[in-house]
Amino acid sequence: MATAEIITIGTELLLGEIVNTNSQYLAKSLNDQGFDVFRVTTVGDNVSRIADILKEASLRSDLVITTGGLGPTIDDPTREAAALACGVPTVFHEELWAQIVQRFAQLNRTPSENNKRQAYLPQNATAIENQVGTAPAFFLHTGGTLLCCLPGVPSEMRFIFEKEIIPIINHEIPTHAVLITIILHTIGIGESSIDQLIGDLEKMQNPTIGLAAHMGRVDIRISAKADTEKNAHKMMQPILFQIKQKLEPFIYGYNGESIEDAVIQQLSENHVVLNYQNSEQAPFLAGIVSEIQTKLENKIGKNQYNNKKLHELILTTSILELDQKKTLLVTLEQAGKKTSQEYNFLNDTSAFEEWVINRTLGTIFSYLKRKG
Repeated sequence: MATAEIITIGTELLLGEIVNTNSQYLAKSLNDQGFDVFRVTTVGDNVSRIADILKEASLRSDLVITTGGLGPTIDDPTREAAALACGVPTVFHEELWAQIVQRFAQLNRTPSENNKRQAYLPQNATAIENQVGTAPAFFLHTGGTLLCCLPGVPSEMRFIFEKEIIPIINHEIPTHAVLITIILHTIGIGESSIDQLIGDLEKMQNPTIGLAAHMGRVDIRISAKADTEKNAHKMMQPILFQIKQKLEPFIYGYNGESIEDAVIQQLSENHVVLNYQNSEQAPFLAGIVSEIQTKLENKIGKNQYNNKKLHELILTTSILELDQKKTLLVTLEQAGKKTSQEYNFLNDTSAFEEWVINRTLGTIFSYLKRKG
C-alpha cells in the first residue's frame, strides 16, 4: 500500500490558538484514497525544523502533504523550507505573480511588495493556482516522494486538495486500493473488557481494529483495504464473525444506528411498551424516552401499541450525589418482577446527561435482548 504523511505548519497550532481541522480532514481523505497514513506532524514556523521534518518524511513515505506557511510574511516559511529539504533554490515565477495580481484585482485589493514572496517556489516545483484565496499551492518530487504544499486556511486547503491534488496523486501514485470501514456499537461492556476479549485481533495490520470509548458505550472500528470493495468486505467477514461470537450480547448496532434505534427494535420484537414513571427527575432523559415511545407507536401501529396484550416495561431512575460522586440507579419492572443496575459516574460533569441516557438505554436494551 502507498504511504502518506501529513505535516501541518504554524506556531499558532502549537500554542493551541486554533483547532487543527486540516490534519483530520486530510487523514480521512487520504485513507479514502487508499493511502496508509502513518504520521501526522505539527511544526512551528521555523525553516530549519520544517526542512528537517520534510527530509525525514520523504525518506519513508510515498506522499507528503503540508498545510500552512504559504502566506506573504516572514513567518510563512514553507517555500524556503521545502527548497532547503530538496536541496534546491527558490525561483521567482512571473506567471505566478501575474496570477496573484489578478486574484487581488478580483478581490478589489492591491498586492503589497511582500506578496511577491508567494511567487517564489522551489526550483522544479509546479505551481497550483489558488482560485479561492491568494496563497498559491505547489507540488514537486524529491527522490521517490511526491511533496504537495497547500495553504493553511481550511476552506482553501480543501478546495485545492479536492480539485487539484486528488487528480495529481491518482496520476502520480495510483494506489488501486479501496478502504472500507465498519463501526460496531457496543454497550454494557467497558473498553478494557473488550480489549481482553479481542486484543489479538487489534494487533492485525489489515484489517485494522480500533476501540473508541464514549460516555457509557464503546465503538469498535474495523477497516480493510483491498483492490476492490468486494475484496475488502471479504477480508472483513471472518473478523466480524469472531467479534460477534465474543461480543454479540453487547452489540447494539452498526455505523449510523443509534442506541435509541436498538431499543425501539427490541421493544417491538418483545411486544413491549415503555413507561417512564418518575420522568420529572431527569427531563433530558424523559424527552428521549418520549421520542422512543412515539417512534415505536409509528413502527408497530397505534392499535397494536395500545393493545392490552402488550407487556408494559416500567422504568424508574434515581440519581444520587454524595461527596461529589454521582450514582445512577436504573430499575426495570415487568409483570411484578424488578431488576436494578447501579452505575457510578466518574467523568466530567458536562458529559453527565449523555452518560445517563446511554447507561439507561443500555440497561433497557440488555434486559430486552436477554429476554428475547
